[in-house]
Amino acid sequence: MENFIETKRIPTCWILSDGTIGMELQSIALAEALDLNYEKKIIKPYWLNRILPTLANFPGIPLAAEAGEILSLPTPNILITCGRRHAGASIALKRRSKNLTYTIHIQDPRINSKHFDLLIIPEHDPSRGSNIITSKGSLNRITPSLLENEARLFIKETQTLKGKKVAVNIGGNTKNHTIDHIMIKKLVVSLNQFSIDNNCSLMITTSKRSNRLLQQELCSLTRNPNIIVWTSGEPNPYLGFLGIADSVIVTSDSINMISEACSTGKPVYIFPFGKDSKRRSNFIQSMETAGIARYFNGKSENWDYEPLNETKRIAIIIKNRLKAENII
Repeated sequence: MENFIETKRIPTCWILSDGTIGMELQSIALAEALDLNYEKKIIKPYWLNRILPTLANFPGIPLAAEAGEILSLPTPNILITCGRRHAGASIALKRRSKNLTYTIHIQDPRINSKHFDLLIIPEHDPSRGSNIITSKGSLNRITPSLLENEARLFIKETQTLKGKKVAVNIGGNTKNHTIDHIMIKKLVVSLNQFSIDNNCSLMITTSKRSNRLLQQELCSLTRNPNIIVWTSGEPNPYLGFLGIADSVIVTSDSINMISEACSTGKPVYIFPFGKDSKRRSNFIQSMETAGIARYFNGKSENWDYEPLNETKRIAIIIKNRLKAENII
């Protein structure tokens, strides 16, 4: 009798992205946690699919306004998408695959979950169903080993800082709210006073949503030798600062940034910044209730908590489902 060696099936996986970093990183985080060899495919979502994603079920509706090479390639075994703007493309590609592609969508697309094989939504969103997995906040790539490796890259830049080191992650304008000069001034004054009162150092990073005035005002803080500010250029020290930090201050305008901060296991202070949506407010309240984060009050405090590790937890659930359906 011949001896057969069982070989592990290696599925193909695509991530669809229009270049929006926050959504793209969630898809990448999940693909990595699933140990999938993924390919990132850049598309420009078709405008009608963005408005009414379910129209993508019909043959006359294109997968995307600009789909690049993907229309000439065999469809993948697994597709990961994130955000409502990519929901239509996911539906269209599954139709093109004759329902063979297993679709995983992140964030609530605000359409019936039956259009996807799996839907991952934050627990503070209302949708529920047999193919829905809820997460506490956003999926991300934060792990102790990642932070340790990134921290090594920025030891030199931070070695002269005195006292406890605090990573400060700044967002900015959102779809529904613009940060004005009053909020910027309050933030800058509060951060400087926090550094002085608590004899600690601040390692500040901004985001693509941080406007020029915000960046300029933050850079003025570097008159304090215990404050460093990064606004642009490579390498980006965001992850390195999180790894080096003893605690984290993050503005309230981004669930992604708050989720990443809460995945470090370090004390997290949330600085109110603009008008929070009900969804963000509910999420922040859940982090408070869980003893993970506190609103910024100008004091440096210490507390312990079990860091968020939602990406790993959810990846285990998905792997079991993929194995059950003989996809991996």
